[in-house]
Amino acid sequence: MQAIGIEGIASLSATSFLTSLLTAALGIGGGLGLLSVMPSFMPMAAVVPLHGVTQLASNASRFAFDYRYADIRLLPAYLAGASLGGVAGYFFIGRIPDLYLSAALGGFILLCTWTNLVKKLGKFFSNFFSIALLQTFLSLFVASVGLLSQPVLIKQGLSKDRVIVTHAMQMSVLHGLKVFVFAAAGFPFLRYWQIAVVMIAASAAGSYFGGIFRNRIPEKLGSVALKGGITFFACKMILDTMLA
Repeated sequence: MQAIGIEGIASLSATSFLTSLLTAALGIGGGLGLLSVMPSFMPMAAVVPLHGVTQLASNASRFAFDYRYADIRLLPAYLAGASLGGVAGYFFIGRIPDLYLSAALGGFILLCTWTNLVKKLGKFFSNFFSIALLQTFLSLFVASVGLLSQPVLIKQGLSKDRVIVTHAMQMSVLHGLKVFVFAAAGFPFLRYWQIAVVMIAASAAGSYFGGIFRNRIPEKLGSVALKGGITFFACKMILDTMLA
């Protein structure tokens, strides 16, 4: 924690709070927003594992605050797929460059959001076992892949509240498994426990206040904002690759 410095602690805490609030209110933006700030204050090797810890807290608290909106029926398939994806990804940690994966993922998200790709691909990408397997595997290398399942949730015809909280449930599973895999691979989480605790507390607070704002946003406006947010961050993933 001392290596990060007071300024870094303050910046990461504020970012964790704001991005968690944004995701809880609109359903989008938190993971990528936090990810864009973290490399400025910590070693790159620590970014993905600690991002996983913070996002676990953010999503788990968001789910806990509004669990009644979650579609629990989607949990068993997602948990099974995520577990398999985590096991498979363990053997590739440190071996896959994330730059081009980010661009490909961004393009896929745009196609899912604005075309009938999900419907045309049929059961494979409408099946949350497959989605979870792919998401969890990729999350070990590109950190923030929550956008991948949101277009599929929207295609299920769920309301804004149900999309946001069901997605939080799924991401709690994903990030929990990601943290477990990195711990098994030997990442020294205890070395960063102090900044992790600060970011976790800020994320939980952001989830709480974001839930209050979400209830005041009209359903139609929230759905438009959700789709717009998905598009913005998917484009950012592609642009970041082009400018790298």
